[in-house]
Amino acid sequence: MFTFISHNSSRAYWLTRRHDGGGLPIACDVSLADATASAREVRRAIVALRGRNPLHAALGQKLDILVPSSNGRHPCADVRMHLCKRSLPEGSFAALSPDVLVASPELCFLQMAESLDVLGEVVELGFELCGTYAFGPDGRTLAGSRPPLTSVARIAGYLDRCAGVRGVAKARSALRWVMDGSASPMETLLAMELGMPKRLGGRGFPPFVVNRRIELPDEHLRGLAQRSRVYVDLLFEHQGLCLEFDSFEHHGGREEYDNTQARANALRSMGLRVNSITYGQVASLARFDDLVWGLETQLGLRHRPCGDSTRARQRELHALLADVRRRHF
Repeated sequence: MFTFISHNSSRAYWLTRRHDGGGLPIACDVSLADATASAREVRRAIVALRGRNPLHAALGQKLDILVPSSNGRHPCADVRMHLCKRSLPEGSFAALSPDVLVASPELCFLQMAESLDVLGEVVELGFELCGTYAFGPDGRTLAGSRPPLTSVARIAGYLDRCAGVRGVAKARSALRWVMDGSASPMETLLAMELGMPKRLGGRGFPPFVVNRRIELPDEHLRGLAQRSRVYVDLLFEHQGLCLEFDSFEHHGGREEYDNTQARANALRSMGLRVNSITYGQVASLARFDDLVWGLETQLGLRHRPCGDSTRARQRELHALLADVRRRHF
């Protein structure tokens, strides 16, 4: 019998999962019909996993467990049971131990799309799963970088194999605005608020890429940046405009902050325009509006006013993403 960890507990697991040299858990093809049938076995799994890094982040709250029928939904103070009667495709789970499985990043995205009320939260989760940053156990502070857990293409392919599963339509709607490669929550904020359409609270900017790699062809440029290639936080390729987020907290400390400045100087020497953005410029909606106005001017965009309903959605999205005290699971 297996214990299937799901929903917010799997989100906590993946978002705190750092690369430790051992790789990711092994994907496995199992059936929910083999799910744990007793609260006693679930408690045994909790005891066995408590303190295990990074699953301990989920164990400060109730543990979310997936079961195939109401017969398996036994009362347990430490557990929240979720019913799933549909069969799930291969790649839905990864093995943490011989008898404990966790929802894959792709299934986690689908489950949270069905559970979360706000579409922006689902989009943000997509950025986090497809990004390169991990959170600490408190769900707020950053805990370093890691390889992406999945990609937009992999999530899309998984959703295509989940016909009839609850949440698929909403997951697809959210995935449309997710991008691969975000390296920090503030990059995610910029990408979401600039890239999402106004009807969803964004600003509807033209296409851009996140964390684009640029090779430095000249030895002087390489000396200036102290590396052979640089990564641009957000790049409007056709307009030659770069956005670089400068922050001790969200870019890993003083050394990375210095690297950001050196990178910006190299990019300017290549003829690119570089905008350095700090948290103070996005902390309040009024300051963010000023930033948006300046970017619109540089990109040659018209400053279009928006109606009350659009403004309300922008206010809600910004309040969500700019709240650094918020838990992400």
